[in-house]
Amino acid sequence: MEWNRKRYRGVTLVEVVVTMAVAAIPLLAVGTLLVGAQNSWEQTYATVHKPIREDASILTTAFTTVGRKSNRSLYFVYRINNGAYTVATPPIGSTLAEGQAVEFRYWSDGFDEATATLKSLETTNTGTDYALFYLDGTTLKVDYGKVVGGVGAVSGGQRNTAGMPTTVILAEDVDIQTNDKIFSHTVISGAGQGCVRLNTTLKDEDGDSVEIKTAALCRAVWPR
Repeated sequence: MEWNRKRYRGVTLVEVVVTMAVAAIPLLAVGTLLVGAQNSWEQTYATVHKPIREDASILTTAFTTVGRKSNRSLYFVYRINNGAYTVATPPIGSTLAEGQAVEFRYWSDGFDEATATLKSLETTNTGTDYALFYLDGTTLKVDYGKVVGGVGAVSGGQRNTAGMPTTVILAEDVDIQTNDKIFSHTVISGAGQGCVRLNTTLKDEDGDSVEIKTAALCRAVWPR
């Protein structure tokens, strides 16, 4: 008996190499795209989560949150000179007062304008707590403390540390070379108008910067 034998032609090494090379081209392209996307994501994440950007977010939130619940009738913008605090006043011919610190006063239990009367709240009770935002070199801090006997964040031209305030660092790397008078408000006939502005820039060692421009409108008014 004879078997029909078919002769099968094999694949040469050259053909294998060529096939692998052709198949590698799209794989290489896909790999390049994936690596590029990964690098782009890492760069974007690093940019968004840089310390100065996180500091900017924390600072803006703290400043506006405290400012909105503060007493419009009693707040102070200060200038700091060698540790001495003086209330900032506008230069002649201007209504804008600028400084390196601002003190807000507010009520720890909140302020209900609808129920606040001379019977329920004394006129001398202009706030039970204070928050002092201030520059310490290139660091921006805030002191939280209690108002005792009408004395808040500043006593005798100095920071009031007798009441053991809680100090929180809000931001570092403040660009004081560009602007150190970061807080300002409008003063008319000797009275602040209740809107405190924050204008500063954070700049890190890499040269990246974040500009912060915001304002806090004091909504509570007591005594009226």
